[in-house]
Amino acid sequence: MGFQQIIGHEPQKEFLRNSVRRNRISHAYLFSGPEGVGKKLVAKDFAKLINCTEGEMQNTDCGCVSCVRTEKGLNPDVLLFEYPGEKTIKVDNVREDIERLIHLAPYENPYKVFIVDGAQRMNFNAQNAFLKTLEEPPPNSVIILITTLADLLMPTIRSRCQSVVFQTLATSQVKELLEKNWTEQNDHELVSRISGGSISKALGTDEEYLRKRSEYIDCLLTLDPGKPLTLFASVERIRKDIKSGGPEELKTVFDIFSTWLRDSVMISISGEEEKIVNTDMLEKLSEYSKKKDVSELLDKFAALEQTMKRISENNANVEISLENLLLKLSR
Repeated sequence: MGFQQIIGHEPQKEFLRNSVRRNRISHAYLFSGPEGVGKKLVAKDFAKLINCTEGEMQNTDCGCVSCVRTEKGLNPDVLLFEYPGEKTIKVDNVREDIERLIHLAPYENPYKVFIVDGAQRMNFNAQNAFLKTLEEPPPNSVIILITTLADLLMPTIRSRCQSVVFQTLATSQVKELLEKNWTEQNDHELVSRISGGSISKALGTDEEYLRKRSEYIDCLLTLDPGKPLTLFASVERIRKDIKSGGPEELKTVFDIFSTWLRDSVMISISGEEEKIVNTDMLEKLSEYSKKKDVSELLDKFAALEQTMKRISENNANVEISLENLLLKLSR
């Protein structure tokens, strides 16, 4: 894959191309933006462009040894650190994986490229150790930090990196990619809307996700403050999935509820269907929003965000928090 095959992000790609054309490659870059929009793909192809031996990466997919090895993850001078399953990147990770290797000369390329995905997970000590590397970088090294939350990185780290900010993709761009590469997907239009401009989310929106989406929204619609059993039934239904799916399933629940409430507000304010995500549920959305004032819908949205924050930042009890949230959403 080359830059020309990555959908969207044209200004960012052109900026990076120009840095190579003009021989103005920075020692460190900070790729920031929403999750799943292609930051890591761009980082990998930038690494190809930096070390390309045939100079063809700007226009066509290059077949040089360096580019082919990078594509396959076999280039000894292009190192990707992701730490899957680790909530925190610790100081030992920085010292053993980056500090130990960065001062070694490249094996067979002009540059050694270090890509750190999820850089916001570096704890305080790890960031301090990393800062020392940024302050005295070897001339033949390039560091690319990838993050969804740049503000969690120390200002001194951010100031020493060339910032490249990514945005969500347009719905039409996600749909185009799905139509070209995943022809078995039943409803590309719906999935591209649900994705919110994130390719990774689009790829994760399978039949199972769509089934749960319908069930979770039905749980929301059947809530009745005058009938406590509807609350207990909905809590129990969602609790079982969260227990088996863990934090990712909880994230899915909140995401589905958030999108539904957003759509409800949009219907109430403007009635513009082209901006609605849940296009296959327009009748239900219209019926739901008619029963609520915009202020009520916004209060429900605020309750949802507060619950998410309490769970993620304060480790609040998930089951109790979910029960309290559904109680507020039922009113």
